[in-house]
Amino acid sequence: MDNLFDKNVYHVIINIFIELSPKDLHICRQVCKKWNTFIKENIWFSKKYRPVLNKRLERRWQDLEYIETELQIDCLDSQSGVKILGDHIIIHPQLYISANEHKLLVLHSKTGQIVKEREFQGVLESVDIGSSFIVLGLTELQYSTRNPSQSADWLEVLSIPGCKLLSRLTLPAEQSKELFCVQDETIIFLRGYKESLDCCEFVLLKPLTKEKKDFLVKISFADVVCLRFDGRYALVKTIDKVDRITVFDTCTKQCVVKGLPAADFKLNEIFRYPLSISIEDRCNINVINVKTRSRSQHFIHRDRQEASSEIGLLNRMLIAESGYLLVSRYEKFRRSDHSNCYSQMIGFKLDDIKYGIYSPVTINIRDSGPLFDGFHASNNRIVAIYSAEKKIRIFNFWS
Repeated sequence: MDNLFDKNVYHVIINIFIELSPKDLHICRQVCKKWNTFIKENIWFSKKYRPVLNKRLERRWQDLEYIETELQIDCLDSQSGVKILGDHIIIHPQLYISANEHKLLVLHSKTGQIVKEREFQGVLESVDIGSSFIVLGLTELQYSTRNPSQSADWLEVLSIPGCKLLSRLTLPAEQSKELFCVQDETIIFLRGYKESLDCCEFVLLKPLTKEKKDFLVKISFADVVCLRFDGRYALVKTIDKVDRITVFDTCTKQCVVKGLPAADFKLNEIFRYPLSISIEDRCNINVINVKTRSRSQHFIHRDRQEASSEIGLLNRMLIAESGYLLVSRYEKFRRSDHSNCYSQMIGFKLDDIKYGIYSPVTINIRDSGPLFDGFHASNNRIVAIYSAEKKIRIFNFWS
């Protein structure tokens, strides 16, 4: 290979590297600084060859080509939550835990070793992640003789993996800690506007650069029940006789969809323009294409159910960076708890369900045993957490 570098036949070197498996390409990047720089500049960040890698990763998701590993994490507490950010796994308390002191753990995804831990105080009520940071929505009860139930709400923005405090934002009374979302490098807030009850204010903040912008929209803050953000478009759901969806382009500050009728309260709702996706308690996925106004529905459980099983209603879903909608699917065998479940994850390509096409791929988690407490996905990994067994399982599609 060094002879090829010396002869400057870079097109040959690129053709060799591009044919390697993801694992071998990663090994080549660790050979020396020269190789790593060449691969990053000519393949990894190349406009010509990076799409080749992306297509290969897409095929691995479609064909369910992954390597499964299991890590024992002795420090897991009951009902821990999990997130993936780059090469790190973030363990955090589940929401609405009554204890007032918590820890955030950052683990390396390959070894499971603790890279960093940070203590924080307050009742954790929301968790979201950006491109290199995590945002915690917290409440601290402040007791006084005049107002014993007075509460203070704030957001903490922590860098990953260092857990350095990038920003601490105290929320004013007209802003709900539940009406914020994080995507890439941006945190978006929706808050009431003091000068008019008929208006709300969007605030977009980039904590790494401290860049901030805001604009007004004509929506009553008291009617807002849901905010979702995909990096450019913001979806606001308002309550009415029929719930309605309004979508704003945060780049142009223009309303692109106004008052689209939506379904009533759902168990879980997510959004990536133009799709608004929700799960209802009858185990159906409901999809609204807010651009075409078309609607579709898909039953997420198996067609044939065993007589002794009970379909779970705690299904969760998220959109992975890979462009897949991932939905947990489980059946609880007749017990009062979740200690013996059949569990899977199913994936749908967003590009397919945009047109009402449902061709799921299925990842089997286990045939029986405790239900996982939560899962998260990145561009190339899925991680499921089992706090009772003090372990996590990782499905790596780029290996």
